[in-house]
Amino acid sequence: MAKDFEDGVEDVLQALSAGREVRGHGPYGVLIGDERLEFRPAVIADPVPTGRQVLQAAGVRDTLEHLLFLVSQGGLLQELGPGQTVDLRSAGIERFLVFRNDRSFRLELNDHVIEWGATRISGLTLKKLAGVDLATFAVWLDTRGGKDRQIGDAELFDLSAPGVERFYTALRTITVKVNTRPHQVHTETLTFDQVVKLAFADAATSDTRVYTVTFKRGPASNPEGTLVEGGSATIKDGMLFNVTFTDKS
Repeated sequence: MAKDFEDGVEDVLQALSAGREVRGHGPYGVLIGDERLEFRPAVIADPVPTGRQVLQAAGVRDTLEHLLFLVSQGGLLQELGPGQTVDLRSAGIERFLVFRNDRSFRLELNDHVIEWGATRISGLTLKKLAGVDLATFAVWLDTRGGKDRQIGDAELFDLSAPGVERFYTALRTITVKVNTRPHQVHTETLTFDQVVKLAFADAATSDTRVYTVTFKRGPASNPEGTLVEGGSATIKDGMLFNVTFTDKS
C-alpha cells in the first residue's frame, strides 16, 4: 500500500509516527480503508472536515448509502455521520473506514465493543482489528455454554443474526509429532527446514548430509506425502512427520 503524498501535503500518519504536531493548515494526507482493512491514501483540504467530505475524498458519490468510521490508534471504531466533523490536527485521527451499507452491526472482540459497517466480517479482519500477530494467533467465536468455534482467516462470518456476537483471539497451538516426539507450534504451516530442526536441533544440510521429510495424518488438502527442501505444508493437530538423513561422507 503506497502511503507517499505529494510535496505540500501533510502526512498525518507520518507526523504522528514522528511524534510531532500536525500542522495547522491543509491539505492533509490520510488513509481510508474498506471492510478488509485495506487502506489507500486520500487528500483532504479542510483541517476539520465533515463525514461527507471524507467520503467524497474516498471517491464516494452517494454518501447516504455509505457508513464512515474513525479508526483510533488503539483500533477502536467510532462512527462519523455525514454532518459530523473531525479535527485532523488531533492526535490519532489519520485513518478511516468506509462501508457501503445502511446500518452497522455490533460485536465484541476481546471484551471491546465494536460497531462494524458490513454484514460480514472475516477471521483475518478480526485479527487485524485485535492487533495480534496474524501468523501465530487465531480467533474464536464465544458460544457461551457451547463449544467455542474457531473462525478461519478466509471465513466470512454473518453478523446479521439477532444478538451481539462475541469473539476472542488467542495464541494458536497445534501439536504435531516429529519422529514420534510431540511438539507444539503456533503457525498453520511448517517449512521443510522447521520440521528438520524439530527433529534434529543441530541439523545443517551440506553436500554430504541430505534430509528426507515425510508426513501423514495431515489435513484434507495434504493428508500425506513428502516435504521437499524449500517447501512447506499446512498442518493440523495430530499430524505425524518422519525425518531421516543420509550421510554420504
